Amino acid sequence: MYNLTLKEIYKRNKDLDHIFMAKFEKNEPMYFEKNCIEFLVEFGEFVNETKCFKYWSIKKPKMEAVYEEFADCITMILTMYYVLDLELDTLNEHHKTKNILELINYIYSQGSKLMNEINEVLVKDLLSNLFYLAELLNLDKEEIYKTLSYKQDKVEERLNS
Repeated sequence: MYNLTLKEIYKRNKDLDHIFMAKFEKNEPMYFEKNCIEFLVEFGEFVNETKCFKYWSIKKPKMEAVYEEFADCITMILTMYYVLDLELDTLNEHHKTKNILELINYIYSQGSKLMNEINEVLVKDLLSNLFYLAELLNLDKEEIYKTLSYKQDKVEERLNS
């Protein structure tokens, strides 16, 4: 058992974001907007890895890549939590659908809104819907947290080199 919580992941993410922003953010115009684009790119990579929309594909998803791309999505949202100085108490209510494609479209739509409407409601909505999508795709929460921790290790190595 890995025994991490999302709050622990978030705390470490905040520590890494603090270091990262000290190095790069002060010289970067449109920091938040660029992170919104990064989220949308990472989300696209995640959806692509799941193959959930590829009715023509006979290949099974590579689960390691699915978890890594999902971790990248969560990391970007946690960075937005940090920038907006949000606490991570509980996840908000998620979108009411069991249709995976509808939920993916909803997440894209909400992520796109952030470019013009930076607010905590959208960011919190994205996080809760990402975890709901993971649930619909039968992703293992422990594996998600393990992958997030692994990705944080990689970021820390890069920041310290």
